[in-house]
Amino acid sequence: MKTFIYPYKKGSKSAKALAQALGIKQIKREGSKFKPRGKRVINWGCGELPASVVQNSVVLNHPHSVASAANKATTFLVLQANDIETPRCFSDWLEAKNYMALYPKAKIFCRTKLNSHSGEGIVIAETVDQLVYAPLYTVWERIANEYRIHVFNGKVIDRQRKARSRDVPDDQVNWKVRNLAGGFIFARGDCQPEDGVEDAAVGAVAALGLDFGAVDVVWTKAGRVMVLEVNTACGLMGTTLGKYVEAFSG
Repeated sequence: MKTFIYPYKKGSKSAKALAQALGIKQIKREGSKFKPRGKRVINWGCGELPASVVQNSVVLNHPHSVASAANKATTFLVLQANDIETPRCFSDWLEAKNYMALYPKAKIFCRTKLNSHSGEGIVIAETVDQLVYAPLYTVWERIANEYRIHVFNGKVIDRQRKARSRDVPDDQVNWKVRNLAGGFIFARGDCQPEDGVEDAAVGAVAALGLDFGAVDVVWTKAGRVMVLEVNTACGLMGTTLGKYVEAFSG
């Protein structure tokens, strides 16, 4: 069965890298003459696909599942319904306010955007006065380790650990939002996730109805495993790209 890839946006670097490594073509998002019947389509992060593609081809990662994974509020609801732990969260400003009143030392992430990445749209409130109106609020917990676990067809195909970049000065490191801008990178050395981390990742991908996904999972200092999000179009390079090529080829 011939395979194609449908990118979530024109010019996606990760979609291009995967297509080149697999030796397959990308489907144009506009003006495409693609004939889907009898084809396999890798849906790379798209919450909507042309109806003809969904109905007439074998799609890896159904667009409805991708849309659910892209929306953090929906993701948390689905995961919690499947007994997969996530950060404590609220959808109402008053609930967040009451929580901070009960726990004055708590820190709340006000997520002003539900479909975002790399910490975009997060406002950190350390007092009630700093709370802003948002569609989602999550309670921050102290993190011991954070991982990205790559899952394909119910199995872990790769694992990475978020590590402090030594190229970033101490005063510029953001220990609450661990992303590239905050001074963190993905590392492979000493990547031995604690018990339950990989199981939670596999469970999260299955609960959302996905065929594959890159799951951000934390091990808190209180010894809890929590899923933060599931990425359906993660960055690809080096070893990780090779693992995805091996998985899709198989």
